Amino acid sequence: MTEQRFLDDVQPGAELVAREYGPLSIIDTVRWAGLQENTQQLHYDRDWVREHAGLRTFIASGAYRQALLMRMLTDWLGPRGRLRKLGIRHTYSTFEGDTMRFAARAVEKSADPADPWIACELEGANQEGRQVLTGRCTLVLPTR
Repeated sequence: MTEQRFLDDVQPGAELVAREYGPLSIIDTVRWAGLQENTQQLHYDRDWVREHAGLRTFIASGAYRQALLMRMLTDWLGPRGRLRKLGIRHTYSTFEGDTMRFAARAVEKSADPADPWIACELEGANQEGRQVLTGRCTLVLPTR
């Protein structure tokens, strides 16, 4: 069971959560492509990607990476928290064999007990430390 987080326990500047996923496999991308009905060969066909896109191998869809990031956040929140808003920008691709490390840091906190939220900066990087995404989110946390 996930531990419940409370607004009272979070301060701006705090590193909230980090999690690593991967390495990215063809099983991950094919399952995700099937779930989304995304038939773009970019996400599963190595030969096609090399010939037509000039990439070394297939890549993860942005929605797949976003889903992993959201899972990290909602797991951290606990059952009474919720993700209110999420905005991300993909800055580099995730290729077959890459790992994805996501992290969130609190940057702002509501002073209104009737609207208890924190704003976070989000960051994603691959196994080489290269940034793959940046973002910002608003999380709603219960108070004690």
